[in-house]
Amino acid sequence: MKKIIILLSLIFLSFTWGDPFCEGWDEGYCQGWEYVKGEFSVCPVPPICPIPGINQTGYRDGYNRGFLRGRKDAQKQ
Repeated sequence: MKKIIILLSLIFLSFTWGDPFCEGWDEGYCQGWEYVKGEFSVCPVPPICPIPGINQTGYRDGYNRGFLRGRKDAQKQ
């Protein structure tokens, strides 16, 4: 049972670790938050990276979506 849990954990990490879209999402979310709240504000923990759309796999695609979401969330508060 322990081996199955470790194996599933490694598979999950291989899908989420090192994904350029998700790296862009995290960076863009923080930048979008700072765009509204100010340059020296503390960024919150970004939400879980969404599933990329069709032909959206690169860093820039994730950054753009994250920036818009971060700006939207910062305006709510």
